[in-house]
This record gives sequence, C-alpha cells and structure tokens, in this order.
Amino acid sequence: MSLIERRFVGGAPSVFGAQMTRRGFIRVAGAATLAGAAALTTTGCRSKEGDAFFRGEREIVDDAGRKVVIPVPDKLQRIYYTSALAQVWVFTLDPSKQGGVSFRFTPEELRYLPEGTDKLMYMGSLSGGGELDREQLLAQDIQLIFSISGIALTASDISTANDLQKSTGIPVVCVDGSFENVANAYRFVGDIMGAGDRAEEIASYLEGIYKDVTGALSGVRDEDRVSLYYAEGPFGLATEPDVSQHALTFEVARARNVAAVEAVSGIGMSSVSLESVIAWDPEVIVAWDDVIRGGADEIIRTDPAWATIRAVREGRVYTMPNAPFAWCDRPPGVNRFLGIQWVANMLYPDLYPVDMLEETKEFYRRLYWVDIGDDDARALLGNSYPPYRKA
Repeated sequence: MSLIERRFVGGAPSVFGAQMTRRGFIRVAGAATLAGAAALTTTGCRSKEGDAFFRGEREIVDDAGRKVVIPVPDKLQRIYYTSALAQVWVFTLDPSKQGGVSFRFTPEELRYLPEGTDKLMYMGSLSGGGELDREQLLAQDIQLIFSISGIALTASDISTANDLQKSTGIPVVCVDGSFENVANAYRFVGDIMGAGDRAEEIASYLEGIYKDVTGALSGVRDEDRVSLYYAEGPFGLATEPDVSQHALTFEVARARNVAAVEAVSGIGMSSVSLESVIAWDPEVIVAWDDVIRGGADEIIRTDPAWATIRAVREGRVYTMPNAPFAWCDRPPGVNRFLGIQWVANMLYPDLYPVDMLEETKEFYRRLYWVDIGDDDARALLGNSYPPYRKA
C-alpha cells in the first residue's frame, strides 16, 4: 500500500491528521508528485527523493563504506542472511521479515523461538565454509541480505558481499556486529528494517547490561580473577584463548581464562591435551552440554581422568545454556549479553547479585519474543543456579 493509498484508509483522506476535502487532497498529492519529478529533473539523474517516492528504494552506506540501494522500510518484507548470527539480528527486531532460516534448529531450540520459525525454508549459510542456495534466494523473492560480522569487518567480508550481490542482483548490506558495536549496529539495522523504536529499546537494554556488569566487576583485581577453562567439543579438549571472539564473554565477566593456546581463526576451537587442563587446574569449567551440542559436560563431571582438577573436585563444572543459542559465543552475537550476566553472577555472586531466573526471563521476553517461566529458566541455568558461594 503506497503512502497516498494509506491516507484513505478509515475514512476521509488526511495529512498529518488534518481532514481534507477531495479537491484539497488532489492538490496536495499532485504537488507531491511534481516535487518528486522535479527532484529527478533538477539533478538529471536518480535522487534520494525520487527513488524513495517513485521506486520504493533508498541508498545507504553500510559499515564497509559500500553504497547500497535497498528497499525503503515499507517495501522491505523478505530478508535473508549470510549466517545464523545475522538472522538473530533480524528476528529479534521483526520476525515477520525473515525470508528463511540459515540455521537448522532442533525441537528444543524451537521452543524458545517465535511461532512459525519451523515453517521457514533453510537456504544455507556461509558460516564454516558453507554456501547459500542462490537459486532459492531468487525464487523466494528475497529483497535484501544482511552480512553481519561478530568482529570488525574484513576485506574478505567485503569481497564476499560484493560477489553475492553481483551474482544474485540482491542488495547485500555489511554490518559491523562486533561486541563493542552491537548497540549502534542494532540502531543501523533497525533503521533499514523500519524498526527504529524496537532497535532503540534493544540497544538501550544491552548498553544497560554491559554498564551494570562492568561497573559491578570493575574492582576485581587481575590476581583475584576466578580461573576458568572453556571446554568445547565432544571430549572437552578444545578451547579458546583470550584473543578469540568466542572467549570474549569470559573476559568481560572478569574470568581469568587459563587457556594458553594459539587461536584458530574463524570457528575457533583450539585443541588441547587433558594433561594441559590438569596443569592449569582451573577453579571453574564451562562446558558444552551433551544433549543439544554433543558436549562433554557429563564426561568431565564423571570421568576419573578429570577428577583431580579443582573445578571437578569442588563441583564447579557448569553446563553452558544453549537454547535457542549458546549464551557465551555461538553465534557470537547479542546472546553474549545474557552470557556476561550469567558468568559474572556465577563467578562473583556477591559483586553481581542479580537473580538470574529473572534476568533470563526478561532477556528471552525482550529479545526472543517468548515468555518463559521459572521452571524453564531454571532448566536453562542448570547447576549454576543458585550461584556458588564459598563457605
């Protein structure tokens, strides 16, 4: 429905709420049309005003400095993404504009996602060396593709976006979704999607979380930081060093990451030996769950080979909540803001004494569009709730 058509809905036409006669409406509409035409003839080429009025398009500059012509918000209905990370941004702002899914969700994950997510078509992802189904993108009339990075944009991101846009004719918008830029990126994406108010609400909420967590833990000295090992993979013998984007949640929450290993670019998961973990002797272990992600949380708790490690001896092996997304890293997006609360409360409950049941319910309501109860929140938190306190 066009701007002029919408003025007629519900009775006599109006402009900014003022009632008009039919003759007056025609005069205003005609003037608007002439103004749009004048914008085109004055410049001798396409203009912002002309594109928006006549073509339903506008030009934006994305975070890679690329000029991209995209549909105006009223015309933008079907969006796709190069990764699950980018999809999270879109559905947290407006689930109705999802053109498909770039992630194969399990039934457990779907419980915490907006209704109808299971009906959306999977059209691939570029994460981990994957591919997009470019024919389906065209067949499904995708109007825009978001390429959102969890770290600062690279030359490879830009090249991939240019190639995808050229091969499909679908505009591709690059967004810097790195942790420190998440709030501003939400405002940018929200403007593109016509969800500015929602984006501002989310951005302010996330900024508040970050301020509260970092403020509460600002007095934790380096020598007093709780030592932590992040156990990834089916045997718990893959991990992330401090410099990895997959370990940022622990750094913000003032954990002392014991992993002295080289980072693996992209998907991460540096291999380590059990002997190294024993030597590091962390106070806390955060592990993948064995149900959804096929992790090693129960192996670590029960295998005698791990029993000498302090975290195991003291019952401080915590399963990272993982539905609908991992709280600490994958995808490395907005989900990490709940992760920093979880880790901060788990490691320093006296400094950050929030009720994680309430924080979890609020986050899922605000970001994931679902209302969960205490039982669901308790199940997600597992043995980290209530948080451990030394005697």
